[in-house]
Amino acid sequence: ISRIPEINIMGDPLWVIAFESNTLDIFRVMDEMAEKGWSLNGLHHPNAVHIAITLRHTKPGVAQRFLDDLESAVSMVKSNPSDKGKMAPVYGMAASMPFQGVISDILKRYLDALYKVE
Repeated sequence: ISRIPEINIMGDPLWVIAFESNTLDIFRVMDEMAEKGWSLNGLHHPNAVHIAITLRHTKPGVAQRFLDDLESAVSMVKSNPSDKGKMAPVYGMAASMPFQGVISDILKRYLDALYKVE
């Protein structure tokens, strides 16, 4: 993503594109993208996010809209470096926990609470 120098694409992707940043909280970028309607998934070791490209993403204008929204999200995070975000604290906490085996349990409970059917 050459027009967004803060973002680095990881590897040589085919249909799952992962990217990271050496200068920004990538999970805050993920939060900003979620606000724009994009569904990205967080990754650890290194911290990154990815998007799985589907047929809907190949429709005219969608790739350009994604890049425009990503550029906007990066600008927002750069302009507001002290903001906490929504999922960024969860991913940040998970990455810093000394007992990594506990992370799965905590995230499962969090998702259960988040998606509880009433």
